[in-house]
Amino acid sequence: MAPVPTPSSATGNKILAALNQADYQNVFSQLEPFSPAQGQVIYDAESAINYVYFPITAVFSMLSTMEDGRTVEVGPVGHEGLVGLRIFLGAETSMDQVIVHVAGDAMRLRASVLKAAVSAQGAMSDKLMRYTQMLLAMTARSGACNKLHNTEQQLARWLLIMSDYVGEELALTHELIALTLGVRRAGVTEAANGFRNGGVIDYRRGHIQIVDRSGLKIIACECYPVVKREYDLLYADLSQPSRASLELSST
Repeated sequence: MAPVPTPSSATGNKILAALNQADYQNVFSQLEPFSPAQGQVIYDAESAINYVYFPITAVFSMLSTMEDGRTVEVGPVGHEGLVGLRIFLGAETSMDQVIVHVAGDAMRLRASVLKAAVSAQGAMSDKLMRYTQMLLAMTARSGACNKLHNTEQQLARWLLIMSDYVGEELALTHELIALTLGVRRAGVTEAANGFRNGGVIDYRRGHIQIVDRSGLKIIACECYPVVKREYDLLYADLSQPSRASLELSST
């Protein structure tokens, strides 16, 4: 049997950190380290979900693709969540394409192991249900933002969210950002030039440095604080005892 990942590795993910390793020995013993490259495709749309992924420092992106090839991000997944959540909801395939936005570390688990873990309706089910609630709120807000706010506002929001995951220096290309926001690369470059001229970011090819976070917040639409609040509430809730644990302690 493979060794159980240490808290410094597996529990860098909020969902895994919220689980008792002793109660989920089978899950933790079958987690595999996974270090994807930027731009790597994790799932294609309609492809089978054979593994689920718990990001630690990597950030994944769920992309919806139209018939004409245009794409837009449905939502990011970082250390707060799980890639392949549809397995928990009873599906076997991915609705959207999932790619890696920020290279880094994650843990992967066979989908069949996750399904077995949630079938008992224990802490794993409770934590994933709470994450599902946050994800639905976040994707709904992202859809509205993509429709109603301009490229500068969307880019500022998205850079702030990415910096919440990985810090002030982001290894991101304009091509990848355009793919995410569903806009032309030229539009991203124009907005980024404006940000740089305004002193809120600096960038060179493949890297963006946030220089003035407060200034970036001013440019961003109201969607950033709304989504940030949802993340903060999720983190607080994940740290609380699960419903199953409370029921067990009361018996």
